[in-house]
Amino acid sequence: MPANQFQAVLFDMDGVVVDTEKTVTAFWQALAAEFGFVISDDDLDDHVFGRHAEHTLRVLFPAISTAQQPPIYDRLRVNDQTLRYAEIPGAIRLIDDLRAAGVPTALVTGAQDWKAVAVLDQLGLADHFDVQVRADDIPVGKPDPACYRLAAQRLGVDIRRCLVFEDAFSGVTAAVAAGATCVALGPQRRADRLRTTGAHTVVTDFRDMRFDAVGRRLAVDGQTVLPFTPAGSPFTPAGVPTG
Repeated sequence: MPANQFQAVLFDMDGVVVDTEKTVTAFWQALAAEFGFVISDDDLDDHVFGRHAEHTLRVLFPAISTAQQPPIYDRLRVNDQTLRYAEIPGAIRLIDDLRAAGVPTALVTGAQDWKAVAVLDQLGLADHFDVQVRADDIPVGKPDPACYRLAAQRLGVDIRRCLVFEDAFSGVTAAVAAGATCVALGPQRRADRLRTTGAHTVVTDFRDMRFDAVGRRLAVDGQTVLPFTPAGSPFTPAGVPTG
């Protein structure tokens, strides 16, 4: 268990707050079919989920020149704005519980503004995060850690005191590289690799997760309980006594 108490929680969006794996896969597989190929599961994991569209196009669609990309972005925007979104089970309840307990929260997503707005509006979460970091806020997307460092900076919380929820390998890499502790969401087939990438633990969703506002503890699963302390409390690195 991490030795330091936490002060803030940072949420990725796709695959963490909202269930978009099937719709994201469908969009990119349909585009791939137009070029006569199918995107493998490994390429979806490494170059689609948690990645900027620019990265996906550059790596998986080298035949599409930069000049040909604007219509693709238009299709992606229309797709994202017209979908009906569903939460990852338990996500909204946990966000509400953290908010009620005064725990600072941030949304940290590689999604463009139009998608973030559509998702948050549909789920009723437009005003539920203290800070939001989106694609246009950072020059380089995940796995670069800049997005999580920026979120912690905007919250005024040491990144080492931040707990991150992620689902993509690139996102876990970003969170850990930034200095945060990461809990990953994912199916069993990804669990070992998520842990190897740096996730502290892996869960399927938030249904069994509970935040104890009195004891200021987050029960992640049957074995993992993470302690929280009010924001602004002095930071004590592991092994260094207070006083």
